[in-house]
Amino acid sequence: MFEALNKGQIGSLARAHNKRWSLVSFYGPILSAAIAGGDNHTIEMVMTSAIKSGIDLRMIDEIVLQSHLFLGFPAMIEASRILANLRQPRSASVRLPKGYSEAQCRSWNRDGIKKMRHIYGRHFDGLIRYINSFSPRILGWMVNDGYGRVLSRPGLSFDQRELSIVAILTVTGYQNQLRAHIRGAVNVGLDRDLIEATIQNCHFFCPVKKIKESLKILRRTDAA
Repeated sequence: MFEALNKGQIGSLARAHNKRWSLVSFYGPILSAAIAGGDNHTIEMVMTSAIKSGIDLRMIDEIVLQSHLFLGFPAMIEASRILANLRQPRSASVRLPKGYSEAQCRSWNRDGIKKMRHIYGRHFDGLIRYINSFSPRILGWMVNDGYGRVLSRPGLSFDQRELSIVAILTVTGYQNQLRAHIRGAVNVGLDRDLIEATIQNCHFFCPVKKIKESLKILRRTDAA
């Protein structure tokens, strides 16, 4: 088992983090890790602390929305429901969404390819060949839906998205994907000490073994 996170610890960690980095770079990853951990009480504590610390609700919402790429719709919906309860009033309008336009889909494709080139650098072509070799359909989803439709959304900077993804993948333990996103975090210019601190803070949500494995990946990762 691992240590449970409480309100006092959240505030203490946030203050210590803010002496060197931004509060967004603390709350985004630790909320992502909490969502990955799946404990609704902890998710609510972290969200409440983030809101009281002045974190923009749109940023919190973006953290929640992107979580479905790595954790699925159930985790995203649960976290979104908790956030809705904290930011009263709820939306009262009910309408079916419109279909995506052809122009919007083309834009997602362009944005997705651009983002992937930035993250994977010299590994981009190899990744495309690798994913395509076992599932061209997944490659399409990665480019258009993952990196285009979701990760290219406004409301949260891309470096903060990458930092939060590192937290999720540390908790879930998907090492191949973690390796890619740690490289992405390095490639977008994030401080390695900040990435390390992000991984260390995940010890509230996963076994120490996963923390050690993630730190080992960080030490071995060079910019692309």
